[in-house]
Amino acid sequence: MTDTASQTITTAVATRVGTALDNADSARVYVLADGTVGAAVIDGIGHGPHTSATAPLLAEVAARLAARRGPLAGILAAAELVADEGVDGDEADAVAVAVIRRPGSRQARAAWVGDARAYGWDGKTLTLYTTDQTMGQWARLHGDIPIEVAAHHDAWVRVSLSQATVATVGEVGIDDHLILITSDGIHDQIEHTALESLVREHAAAPQALADALVAAAQPDSDGYRDDATVVVLLIDRTMDGMSERAARLRDAYCLYRAAEADGVAEASRAAAAMRRFGEAVRRGTDRDIAEHPDLAEVNVILDGYYDKP
Repeated sequence: MTDTASQTITTAVATRVGTALDNADSARVYVLADGTVGAAVIDGIGHGPHTSATAPLLAEVAARLAARRGPLAGILAAAELVADEGVDGDEADAVAVAVIRRPGSRQARAAWVGDARAYGWDGKTLTLYTTDQTMGQWARLHGDIPIEVAAHHDAWVRVSLSQATVATVGEVGIDDHLILITSDGIHDQIEHTALESLVREHAAAPQALADALVAAAQPDSDGYRDDATVVVLLIDRTMDGMSERAARLRDAYCLYRAAEADGVAEASRAAAAMRRFGEAVRRGTDRDIAEHPDLAEVNVILDGYYDKP
């Protein structure tokens, strides 16, 4: 638990092995000296020895870097550990979700690859903030296909941790005071209505909620139950007036800096485009003169013609 003058952040972790060989999930929470919380859930793909052994390391790296540099950095740092085939071949891979919550801030940030998820609870509604990076979800968003076909393709992950780049990692802000990050052993094997009901029942007790969620995961029709892992963050937003105003100013400043950075990037892209346009015009003029030498003579004749005497 992190306690500051303006905010208390309570965390809880729970995991339960499924019916396969071992637990290929892992989760970690890391707290900086200033109270910033970084958390990560790793869901290993498959149950080979390298995957299960590497998952805790990936979770530790993702959580620590998320707390220090943000969740995108946490995901990308963990990705580097499995990006090269090395001695693990193509076995050690995973999907992942990481979160950062700074004390005094009014928003958490989440980043993810694959079908690991982040939810938020505002006291009334449980909202899914991430979008699964699977072929099934892609088909739902981009085509009119039967529900059962999309569901079949939910098992095909489009982006895994070993393939993560800045362009393929999803990012989102979460304003809610209760945050869940889960492996698919939670959200695929508990109906959303049941998931929301458990959150409503245990919202004030993070560890009880985490334990209830992993216990509620049920096997499918074939008797298979996946590994189930969850991290819960509960933020007590009790603030005095001064702390409230300070939090708003911090958030406004962060938005201003982000907009400023976007403006600089747009200006840089516009300047580069103008340079390319100028170079294209010059090349075209040079080519026209080379192909039509008489144009050069015309340019000499007209040079200075419109200048004032």
